Amino acid sequence: MAHEDYIKKDLAGFRENAKYPPNYEKYGDEYYGYKNAAEEVLFYDFAVQNYDLYFTYKGKPYHFLTETDHVAYCDEHYTEEYQVFPSANELIEQFTIDGKPLIELIDELEDVEPI
Repeated sequence: MAHEDYIKKDLAGFRENAKYPPNYEKYGDEYYGYKNAAEEVLFYDFAVQNYDLYFTYKGKPYHFLTETDHVAYCDEHYTEEYQVFPSANELIEQFTIDGKPLIELIDELEDVEPI
């Protein structure tokens, strides 16, 4: 699976996102080493733990589905896939809203939740 390629185990044996790892020295424990809750949900819950994802941006809801071999931007019922990506990291990097990649909008997202 493509999305498993970036999941590694830390020194304690816990799975983490090797491409976007937590930084406990810089950010502490509050968001498990990430800058804020949105980063924690995107880079860990969605990308590593394979939870589905929900957030709003400028009042518009967005839903993302995690399958065993891909992730997808989908409808509110998680049944119709609009855009498909091989991995959560690739979706975070390549999915665009208002012409900007999601990774550049993380701090502006609201209601970010793993589903």
